[in-house]
Amino acid sequence: MKLALFDTHCDTAYELYHRSCGLQENDCHIDLGKSSVYDRFAQYYAVWSNRRLDDETCWQEFLKISAYFDQQLDSLSDVALRVKTAADLTRALEQKKHAAILAVEDARLTAGKLERLDILRDMGVKYLTLLWGGETCVGGSHNTDKGLTDFGKALSRRCFEIGLIPDISHASEQSADDLLPIAYEYKKPIIASHSNAYSVYGHSRNLRDRHFAAIKELGGIVGVSLCRSHLTDTSAAPATPHHVFEHIDYYMGLGGQDIVGFGCDWDGTDLPEGMINVGDLTKIADIMVCHGYTDELIHKLFFDNFYRFSLRNL
Repeated sequence: MKLALFDTHCDTAYELYHRSCGLQENDCHIDLGKSSVYDRFAQYYAVWSNRRLDDETCWQEFLKISAYFDQQLDSLSDVALRVKTAADLTRALEQKKHAAILAVEDARLTAGKLERLDILRDMGVKYLTLLWGGETCVGGSHNTDKGLTDFGKALSRRCFEIGLIPDISHASEQSADDLLPIAYEYKKPIIASHSNAYSVYGHSRNLRDRHFAAIKELGGIVGVSLCRSHLTDTSAAPATPHHVFEHIDYYMGLGGQDIVGFGCDWDGTDLPEGMINVGDLTKIADIMVCHGYTDELIHKLFFDNFYRFSLRNL
């Protein structure tokens, strides 16, 4: 079975900039050679706000990384396209070009300035992961019990107003709870770009069932991560592709057949045993086949769900 892949989270743009390498061929999890196993390939590239840098420096670094990434894509225009609209996405995939969509991981780079959201939107950023770690100007991350700040709530409202999609991966339970009434007020989707199921493995980074249900009701999506420490207790046994499947299968039990896919966290985490790069995700498809998943469902999880969501929301 020839698969297409649409993934919602990687740190590859950040790594390309800091390693001074290109997207065509590199030693990262993603390059155009490694991804050639897929018939079509679309990827959200999230630029991370480095925890060691202050908020303003993170903003300046984002501008440098996004400019470097655009240069890379410009040099590969015959095989890759920076996607900013649904029409761009359709054109890229019809032409069998790699579709690259920009995102931001950790909204603290706004440094308390709401006007920066409009700049991000104009640059083609499509989703904004609100938090990453600790307490920030936006609110509390998964390793705290704090919720959204007043600025974080105002930021969320502005996101909905201008078409940026808030992402609750890394958010604390309280921050996610604080976002939900705002999302319901605006009747707009939120996502969890790279979050596994808390009910399968109770890591603070993982997604609670009630938040999954709200994402589904609001028309959002959930990407399953390959992060070893979010899959299972790695002190007892190594994480494997089978653990990834367990989280996917649990989400299927919650009715996630049309909203779940992969947000693997390429180049942002250590992969499960037996997985080296983006091409190895096909091993998960083999496991799905062994568990009776239909070809239609496998194609949904690998590509179709996120493609349809993106067409609606780009």
